Amino acid sequence: MQGHRNGGMPIRPPAHDSLEHRAQRLVLLELVVRPPAEGDRLSELVRLLDLPAHSVEPAVAALELVGLARRDGDVVRGSLAARYFEHLWPVRP
Repeated sequence: MQGHRNGGMPIRPPAHDSLEHRAQRLVLLELVVRPPAEGDRLSELVRLLDLPAHSVEPAVAALELVGLARRDGDVVRGSLAARYFEHLWPVRP
């Protein structure tokens, strides 16, 4: 594979054993595996996920920054890129 010169990651990825890592993984999973057509409300993500409430919004913001999520007010959706990746390589079959 050829080297890419895209400037690297826009933010530093969270450490694997951190709450931030777990929150981003669970939010992304929720956004791309059988998401509701109308998107996920932030309040629903807080209610559904086994995470401290204060960790969900920063996870959404980080995923949005790197292009894996889109947010419109309180509604969050997986980005086209995230959903396409899930289509090609299902996270949960």
